[in-house]
Amino acid sequence: LDGRGEHEPTTTMFRALLVAASVAVAHACYSKAGTTLAMGDDTWVCLTIANSSDWTSNGELGYKRMAFSAKMDEFTKLEIDGSWESVDYSADTLTSALGVSSGQELFMHVESEGQFSYQKRYRTTLGNAQAVTFPLNVAIVNMDMGEVTGITWDYGCFNCGSDSCAKNTYNYKGGTHSDGEAECYMNDADCSSNKCDMVVYVVWSGTDVNGNYLLSQQKRLSNFQLGDVKIKY
Repeated sequence: LDGRGEHEPTTTMFRALLVAASVAVAHACYSKAGTTLAMGDDTWVCLTIANSSDWTSNGELGYKRMAFSAKMDEFTKLEIDGSWESVDYSADTLTSALGVSSGQELFMHVESEGQFSYQKRYRTTLGNAQAVTFPLNVAIVNMDMGEVTGITWDYGCFNCGSDSCAKNTYNYKGGTHSDGEAECYMNDADCSSNKCDMVVYVVWSGTDVNGNYLLSQQKRLSNFQLGDVKIKY
C-alpha cells in the first residue's frame, strides 16, 4: 500500500499452508532468542489460530501455529492460504482441523521472541446472527534497544464504513480487552478465499540494538488518512 495508490509490500511476503507445526517450529514461536536484534537480523514471527479465546479453561483447546522467519524491521505480509474457503465452514481446512462448526468462533494472535499480542477474532457471528470475518490485521512488534518488549495492534476502520466496524480484542481468559478499538470486518456472504484468507501485516517500532530508530512502523495503516490507501488482501 502507498499514499493515494496501491501495491504489494515492497519488502517481504510469506504465504503458509495449514500444516501442523514441528517441535522446532513450535519452539521458535514462544521462545526468546536471548539476543538483541539489529535492523535486518533474522527473527521469528508466528501466528496461532485457536478454536477458543479462553486458554485457562480445563476444556480441550485446539490450535494451529505457524512460524515465519522474517527480517527485523522489514515491512512484512503474512498470509495463510486456505484459511477461508466457505461460508458454512463445510469445505474449510482450518475449521475442520480445529473441530469448529458453522457459526462458532476462531481466534488468532501473534508471537515473537517470547512476547504475545492480545487475541483477535478471525471468524465469528455478531449479535444480529450475522456471520463475519476479520481478515486483515496489523501487528506492531515493539522494540527497546533490540529486545522485543511487547506486541500491540494497529487499530482503525481504514477500509470500511462504521456499519462494518466493531471492537475485536480479547485477553487469554476469554474476556474482551478494554483498550481494544474498532476495526473492519466483512460479511461472510461477501467473502471468498482471495478476500478473506487471514492476512497479518507486521511492522516494528522502537530501537534496535544499536539505538537506531526502526522505520517499518511508518507503514502501519493508522499513519494514513482515510481514503489515502486502497488495501489489497
